[in-house]
Amino acid sequence: MNIPVVRQVMEDEGILFSFSGMISQHFTEFLMDKVRVQLAEELNDRNSVKSIFVISIELLQNIMSYSKDIHIKKGNRHSSPGILLVGFDNNREKYYINTCNEIELCDREKLSSKIDYINSLDKKEQKALLRQKLRSAEDTHDRGAGVGLIEVAKISTEKIEYAFENSNKNLFFHIKAYV
Repeated sequence: MNIPVVRQVMEDEGILFSFSGMISQHFTEFLMDKVRVQLAEELNDRNSVKSIFVISIELLQNIMSYSKDIHIKKGNRHSSPGILLVGFDNNREKYYINTCNEIELCDREKLSSKIDYINSLDKKEQKALLRQKLRSAEDTHDRGAGVGLIEVAKISTEKIEYAFENSNKNLFFHIKAYV
């Protein structure tokens, strides 16, 4: 492995924090504690730190909900492989949170439809949709009420960006939000 090349890519992409590996609820709590400390040291803006923190948690939850390779241990303890990047985009002058994980082909349409719909709403409509979903049992699944992407869109300063990548007969889901 060529660490200087990796370091240069991270610098070029403005990456402040990165993680690649198994993501579980317990590990998410640990990881987000470390991210919060690191961001608080680097940023003077509490609101940005809070927004990055909340979006990161929601996107990590999304990895655990939509993963091709979910490992279930001791009942409801899920863990899934994924990647989290937190960085600063110099061109947009905004922070970003970017995640990637392998998904099942059947989840592609579900995710794209959901994000496209959420992106079509303005902030007021997103808040109303979030309230409606929280009050009803609609769109619930074993990992939550399906409100994470709405929360991400509500907090983000831009529309949620996403892409699907086919690689070696695997389907990877990339999602990015800006603060």
